[in-house]
Amino acid sequence: MINKVTAYLDNLKISYSLIRHEAVVTTEESRQVIHVDNCMSCKSLYVKDKKSDNYYLVVLPFDVRANMRRLASYVNCAKFEFATEEKLFSDLHVHRGSVSPFAYLNENAEKYSAPLLIHRDVWNAERVKFHPCDNTATVVLSLDGFKLFLKSINKDTVVVD
Repeated sequence: MINKVTAYLDNLKISYSLIRHEAVVTTEESRQVIHVDNCMSCKSLYVKDKKSDNYYLVVLPFDVRANMRRLASYVNCAKFEFATEEKLFSDLHVHRGSVSPFAYLNENAEKYSAPLLIHRDVWNAERVKFHPCDNTATVVLSLDGFKLFLKSINKDTVVVD
């Protein structure tokens, strides 16, 4: 997946840095191993509306706890729950611990396109970092580069607090 992500960014002429490192599982581990100045460390969650089959990708600063009711309210849902491992792999072809916005490159948008809910602090950061759906690497890019990536995949985005 690393090559797929970097080739996609290269094709769009989006400037980025690729940092290879030991495998990290949690956002706290990632933050300890991959320190980049003026860069937002993020976590990504794949969730579903408890009352429907609607799924969403949520991106938060690494240290913000996900309030499932509050997040769901931004898209007129009552409460979110985590997607199952099977659904995560079926929709985005990644496993738990490997979710990032780059997983959208695996999404079958003709079948279903999961909207992105992104925390305001991430949306306003100078730079952001995500793993390329592989926890042995991290991609660092400017916010403008990240927004260009989202525009290129025509991703519906909701900014949340």
